[in-house]
Amino acid sequence: MRLNSEFTKTNFWIIATNSTASYILAFLLIFYVNHFVKILLAGSYSYNVGFDWDIIYYYIKPNEWTHDSVRLIFSSGPIITFVIGLISLVAFWSLVEEPARLKTFFMWLTLHSFNFFFGGLLIGNIFKKGVGHVFNWMYMTDTSKMIVALVGFLGLLGTAYIMARPVAISANSYYNKLDSKNFPFFITAQIIVPAILGTIIYLSFFLPRILFQEAYSWISLSVMLLFIIGRVNRMETTYFDEDDRYIEVSSIILITAIVVMVGFRILLRNEILISW
Repeated sequence: MRLNSEFTKTNFWIIATNSTASYILAFLLIFYVNHFVKILLAGSYSYNVGFDWDIIYYYIKPNEWTHDSVRLIFSSGPIITFVIGLISLVAFWSLVEEPARLKTFFMWLTLHSFNFFFGGLLIGNIFKKGVGHVFNWMYMTDTSKMIVALVGFLGLLGTAYIMARPVAISANSYYNKLDSKNFPFFITAQIIVPAILGTIIYLSFFLPRILFQEAYSWISLSVMLLFIIGRVNRMETTYFDEDDRYIEVSSIILITAIVVMVGFRILLRNEILISW
C-alpha cells in the first residue's frame, strides 16, 4: 500500500518497521558471522565444539588452549566484521542516489559492524570478554589495555562522524529533503525507535541466556547514535531529487528478518556437536 509523505502515525510506524527489520537483520548477520567463524577456526586446531543459537561450547581441556589458538579464534570474527562494515559502507554509497530502502539495511550493517569491532575493543577490554580474551593471553599491561580501549572509543566517535551523512541521506527513501521540519519525525522513526525496539527484540531472541556481546553492545551503539543524531541536527537542509516519494512497507526486508530470526531459533534450538 502506498501512502504520501505526511507526518502521520501510520507513516511513522511504517518507517520504524522498515528500519527495525533492517536493524535486526544486520545485527543477526554480524552475530552469526562471528559465531560461525569461531566454530570453523576451532576446527583448524581440532577442537571439538558444540553450539546452538547463541553460545559455543569448546570440549577441550584447559591446557589445550594455546596463545595462537586464542588469538586466532577470538580475534578473527571482529576483524572480519570490520571488513564487512567497510564493504557495507561502500554498498551504501553505491545506492546513495537511489530511494531504495535497502540503504537502511546497509546503514545498520555498517553501524553494527563497526560497533562490534570498536565496541569490542572498548567494552571487551573492560569486562575481559570476547576479544578481551586475546588481550589477556597476550599479557598486555594495564597501560597497553588502556590504549586499546582508547582506540575503541575513538573508533566509535570516528564511526559516528563518518555515518552522520549516510544517516541523513537515508531520508531520501521517503522525502525530497531533510530539514528542521521533518527531522524530528524522521530521525525518531528511522533511528531512535528502531534502536530501542530492535535491541529489545534481539535480546528476546537470545533468551534465556543473554551473553556478553548481546548484553552490552547496545551501550556503545547508543553512544554512536547520540553523536550521529547531534551532528545530523546541526547540518544544513539536505536536498534530494524532486521525484515523487512514497512511504510503504519494505516487505522483502521485513519477511527476510522474520524468516532469519525464526529459522535460526528453530534450527539451532538444540546443541549441535562437531568433532573435527
